[in-house]
Amino acid sequence: MNSVTLNESGDTAAQARFTRCLAAGLGALLLTLVAFCIWSSQAESYVDLRYFSMIPSNTQAGGHPDVRIEMGWDASTIKEGEFGAPPNHPCACDDPRRILQHFPTGFIGNPHATPRCELVEFSFGRCPPASQIGTAEPFGSAEGEELYVPLYNLMPHPDEPSLTAFWAPLVGAPVFITLGSRTESDYGLFAEGSAIYHPLVFPGLNINLWGVPADPIHDPARFKVPLQGFAACGSIFGCDEVTGTSANVPLVPYLQAPTTCGVPLTSMAELEYYTGELLTGTDEWPATTGCEQLTFNPSLTAQPTTEQADSPSGVDIELSVPQELSPTTPSPSQIKASKTTLPVGFSINPNAADGKVSCSDADSAIGTRGPATCPEFSKVGSLTLDSSALPQPIPGAIYILDPRPGDPYRILLAADGYGTHIKLAGSVEPDSQSGQMVISFPDLPQSPLTAFNMHFFGAERGLLATPTHCGTHRVESEFVPWNNALPPQTSVSQFSVTSGPGGGPCPNGPRGFSPTFKAGTANTTAGMHTPFSLELNRPDGQQNLEAISIKGPPGFAATLRGVGRCPDATLAAVANPAHSGAAESAAPLCPAGSQIGTAIAGAGAGSQQLYLPGKVYLGGPYMGAPLSLAVVTPAVSGPYDLGNVVVRAALNVDPVTAQVLAVSDPLPRILEGIPLRLRTIRVDLDRQGFTYNPTSCDPFAVQSSVAGSEGGLASPWAPFQAASCVDLSYGPKLNLRLSGGLKRRGHPAITAVLRTQPGEANSRLVSVTLPRSGLLDNSHIDTICTRAQFAADNCPEGSRIGQAEAFTPALDQPLSGSVFLRASSNKLPDMVVDLKGELNIELSARIDSVGGRLRATFRSLPDAPISRFVLRLLGNRKGLLINSRNLCRSTHRAIVRMVGQNGMRSRKRVPMRMQCGSKASRHKRHARHSRAKAVR
Repeated sequence: MNSVTLNESGDTAAQARFTRCLAAGLGALLLTLVAFCIWSSQAESYVDLRYFSMIPSNTQAGGHPDVRIEMGWDASTIKEGEFGAPPNHPCACDDPRRILQHFPTGFIGNPHATPRCELVEFSFGRCPPASQIGTAEPFGSAEGEELYVPLYNLMPHPDEPSLTAFWAPLVGAPVFITLGSRTESDYGLFAEGSAIYHPLVFPGLNINLWGVPADPIHDPARFKVPLQGFAACGSIFGCDEVTGTSANVPLVPYLQAPTTCGVPLTSMAELEYYTGELLTGTDEWPATTGCEQLTFNPSLTAQPTTEQADSPSGVDIELSVPQELSPTTPSPSQIKASKTTLPVGFSINPNAADGKVSCSDADSAIGTRGPATCPEFSKVGSLTLDSSALPQPIPGAIYILDPRPGDPYRILLAADGYGTHIKLAGSVEPDSQSGQMVISFPDLPQSPLTAFNMHFFGAERGLLATPTHCGTHRVESEFVPWNNALPPQTSVSQFSVTSGPGGGPCPNGPRGFSPTFKAGTANTTAGMHTPFSLELNRPDGQQNLEAISIKGPPGFAATLRGVGRCPDATLAAVANPAHSGAAESAAPLCPAGSQIGTAIAGAGAGSQQLYLPGKVYLGGPYMGAPLSLAVVTPAVSGPYDLGNVVVRAALNVDPVTAQVLAVSDPLPRILEGIPLRLRTIRVDLDRQGFTYNPTSCDPFAVQSSVAGSEGGLASPWAPFQAASCVDLSYGPKLNLRLSGGLKRRGHPAITAVLRTQPGEANSRLVSVTLPRSGLLDNSHIDTICTRAQFAADNCPEGSRIGQAEAFTPALDQPLSGSVFLRASSNKLPDMVVDLKGELNIELSARIDSVGGRLRATFRSLPDAPISRFVLRLLGNRKGLLINSRNLCRSTHRAIVRMVGQNGMRSRKRVPMRMQCGSKASRHKRHARHSRAKAVR
């Protein structure tokens, strides 16, 4: 009986039915109709609804009372001297066109409780007595019975939920009444008589509906078959010949009272007539009693479509609500609200919405009597709905509804059949920390639903994902009855997960953890700028990814010159929930100049992952590191926009090797209640002119350290080796200059300048052996910085012996810093250059003696491009060197040995330039040298 709508073309359908009745053999009534119309045409009707009432025979909650409906309106008055109808109008009648009666909320009808009379049988007065559901008094009054006719349960049109009809006495005009449900609001019962035949004027209508039509108590008013003409009973006609028979069918309730007590209930009537006026009337329904006598025992089971762990799955949910259809026992209470809690681990699958759309509130038709018209791609399941008011279950579908703030995962249950269009909105509420789901329907109608069978689609893009471990899992449901005298009821069921993904064995204890890893550059040519990519994959069924760190090979780095930074405040704004993923995709907040690459994250159980694209930005200092990466991924899938995921990675640079170590934040585990089950992480650093290869062709590796969610730790690596190193040139130039303290026993200052050309291999080793004239003055070694002091950046001032500056095409600004003597395991302390700037680099030189000459050797220099390097060692009182002779009296050369990262070598005797004599003397010597050179 609960129907969604009266057919929108109800007037047309009713007129068609009327025409078919006439065509079925009622032509003999035309003279009567014409005479009645002529009589009516002499009057002008001014219709007022004088009274309305709807009274049940008893007030038992869930009972099956008879209902007496009375409504009346003022009749017309006849104007003297007027006869005949106006031109082009069949009657001068302000007669009713439509009568609508609303039963109170929770009052239910069951049109399938009795046999149905076919329209042709009704036309010839041959409806079976068992199809009679009451009587109608179309000329009745509130004061007493005048005349009544049988009211029959007819076979409706497929688009109508239920149809009743009676023949108006005297004129033989049929009046059709459609019964349906207010599915636009409270799903209450209504009765609507539309397109009433125009000349049919009657001042009132009383209807007696039988709660149990086959009950013998109604036999005295049950009409026999065949009827003699269009029979009626009452004060005008006798009843003995036309009434008094039994139904001879089982006693099945036709009506059911509300199952709520202590709640004010109201009935209402509307009258619309051909002049266009609309009148209404209301009546207070008697208070319902006896709610404590009702039962309420719903139950629910939920079963995934697979018994494999950590796999995409659908779910079959079966809800049973026993409804006893006894003519003497009140019906059980209906469900007002339901809440089903699925076990922890049985969660929404991240890839479920990929390729889906949502159904708008307008398309859902909630709040209307029409059917839902949701897009096919919003469908996520199927259902069947059964009701004691339906002859058999009706089919339907489950749709994704448009998300709302605070209620993003809305679903719609829509079922259609027997002129009924049911739409029920619910929500899937996942826990923000665990992802545990609660499926709730907070506002179910007072309808006699007996079964809900819901099937959420499974397969590789299943809406859900099973728990990660085998075992028995508990499903708990709570149901709130409409009967406010009964407490909520709970139902518990279980399901089992019996195997691993793909049918493999169940994991015992922590799951395995062996992620795969790939990394490399697009072009392996040594020293070339080229994009770099890495990809991490977690096999299905293994521990989830928690964190990752990546260590690049020596010499692999990036050119930071000209690259912007995405500020911390901007990244915070990106991660703010108020900033949507769609907005970020359309207009990224980070400066375009700070983007250095792209990223893709794959999530979800099963082989069909959800892949979400993102962008990689260069950020500033983070977690103690000088630089950082920020991966921004808009979390948009199908109709869901969950904002933006920002994962940062601190970029630590090894000061000795210049290797880059990227250490990520903890990877997101859950987002808006959806466990992500991250499977794939791919990062492409593809900004033009950004990353570049080493100039060494030694075999290296890109190393990783990956943490799992259950304590697992893996260190997958990918081989890395540059090529064509022999094609790189190598010819750096080193200039040495001494100044101040050039006489014997003087302490000169030393300036060393190393220059390279673009495209050369970087240096691996630089060794400078001073001439024999330079000796180490131990008395000038004031103090030595310990390794602990150096690590703490707290070397004493006495250990500082100079300054250095490094210019590189990779950075916007040069690096500079002090030179210290640092404790060493060798006989002499090491000379350490502590360069600072955008990055901190440490260059350590071993000081020793070879062949009576003092030597400083920088071993294991980082494979980094240096266009110019300047080293200035202090002289005089801070000078470590003491001259064994006057340096200005002869030429002194140092032996410079260098080895490139590509293996090429260079050995030169480099003259040490001096600043000897006064400025004027140096001027004269320079002039003589120029003249001699010109003569030559």
